[in-house]
Amino acid sequence: MRRLWNDELFLALVDALEQAVVLVDDKGVVRVFNRAAQTVFQTPAQRAVGRPVASLDIGSPLPEVLRAGEPVLQRRELHRDRILLADHIPLRRNKAILGAASFYRDVTGEVELARKVAHLEEDSRLLAAILEHSYDGIWILDGQGITLQISKSWEAFSNVDRNKIIGKSVYDIVKEGHFTDAAAIHAIREREPRSIVYRTRTGRRALGTAVPVFDDHGNLWRVISNDRDITEIETLKTQLDEAQGAMRRIEEEVRLLRKLQLQGTEVVVHSKRMRDLLDTVTHVAQTDATVLLLGESGTGKDIIAHVIHKLSPRRHGPFMKINCGAIPENLLESELFGYEEGSFTGARKRGKPGIFELADRGTLFLDEVAEIPLQLQAKLLTALEERRIMRVGGTGFIELDIRVIAATNQDLAELVRQRKFRRDLYYRLHVIPVTIPPLRERKEDITPLAFHFLNTFNQKYGLSKEFAPGALMLLNYYDWPGNVRELKHVIERAVVTTSENIIRARDLKLEDPPRARAEDKLPPLQKARDDLERRLITEALRRFGSTHKAAAALGVTQSTIVRKAQKFNINLGDAKVHH
Repeated sequence: MRRLWNDELFLALVDALEQAVVLVDDKGVVRVFNRAAQTVFQTPAQRAVGRPVASLDIGSPLPEVLRAGEPVLQRRELHRDRILLADHIPLRRNKAILGAASFYRDVTGEVELARKVAHLEEDSRLLAAILEHSYDGIWILDGQGITLQISKSWEAFSNVDRNKIIGKSVYDIVKEGHFTDAAAIHAIREREPRSIVYRTRTGRRALGTAVPVFDDHGNLWRVISNDRDITEIETLKTQLDEAQGAMRRIEEEVRLLRKLQLQGTEVVVHSKRMRDLLDTVTHVAQTDATVLLLGESGTGKDIIAHVIHKLSPRRHGPFMKINCGAIPENLLESELFGYEEGSFTGARKRGKPGIFELADRGTLFLDEVAEIPLQLQAKLLTALEERRIMRVGGTGFIELDIRVIAATNQDLAELVRQRKFRRDLYYRLHVIPVTIPPLRERKEDITPLAFHFLNTFNQKYGLSKEFAPGALMLLNYYDWPGNVRELKHVIERAVVTTSENIIRARDLKLEDPPRARAEDKLPPLQKARDDLERRLITEALRRFGSTHKAAAALGVTQSTIVRKAQKFNINLGDAKVHH
């Protein structure tokens, strides 16, 4: 054996092998380490031959093979970035172990190829699954328009046997009348993605989107067409359009109903802020949730409270209002909760129900709620939470079915911090807060409100007063610290005290001139004139419904109204235009 590994011919033969070969003697000392082994293990023969194989960093199992005398076959080993398949066998003569040999074959390329093949098979299965289970129809063609594959859903909605389609040109398929058109034809012709709507032979409508796929040389390689049956979708769209049309008609009827319900109130809504507020109030009115109306004095909190009642399911019940700040403290409890006979000096013999009882099955409006004394707030909280009250001097509870609306012009949160208002009562009232903006922050409402009050007082006093342009300009630029209440009183005073039928600026007798704040500078005269004209024309068109009547009311020609409406972008809408 010793002569063998010293034989030059043997060593040359082993060096010529593509396999890496490592040969050890019976002591485990490396005697042969061929050229392929040197490459695989990146170890020169001089550093391997003559050394124990266990001392080399190659993870060799040859020492165990020598000890056990059993081969280790087809063992996969990883050396650096190479995958090796190795056979380790003992070398015997007459049952005596003379040494051992390892034969390594580099299978890295084979493993990588097998992995790629496995990925391709997985991709093929995935594509097959997509073609079988895709909701949309998938149509795959080559660059010349020859059908290669189609999905099951495409076959179903097109009512065409896939076996008769595969291998056929898209141009022939369309020519035979299976479809009125095909997106693939447009994608092939224009070399860009294209979408079309077409019909199948059975009359179904489909949306087809074809995408061209190019190879590395820019040649058209494949066309992928995604086709969806939109027959049901178009039917649903038609039904949706009809439903939306019905909804618009219902909304218009609701607006008309709301308008009819609000007749008889002083609600005049023109600005966006007030329109949004009225929308909120309309939704809130349908529930029994407690509403807290916030805003400066004179903004119309009592009117909004009445609107909530009129729009609510309780509209046929009583609407009871109590101004908590206008009643002496010693009488407020009995006014709220009522009293029994003999409960205090001067009490009626049979007692008297309070405002809570009178509001049963209706709405109770607690105005100026911040004025309720602190010692009475606990009883009010109990009544709000339990919906039952006990009369002054009474011994039993009275169950109530009421909806509560409260209002204040004070900062309740600040009063809570100052311990002048109970925190628990604050949270009980602050369920749905609604803030009414002051009139100075919604100038667009001034002119409509002014005409509303003018009509009201003309009818009340049997007069026919009108505004001069200067009066309207002053109304629009006055700061209105008293808000809508002040505007109403100013116009009533002007209607009553003015001797002529025209109300001029001097007839308004405003207590203070318009206050120019830092953030509210006086506008240029032309802008002020334009603003006034825009508001007057808008209000006249709203009130009279035609350009001819609006012109007569404003003392100008009908063509002037049309020209000004165009200048100010006023939508004539439903107004009748007479020429």
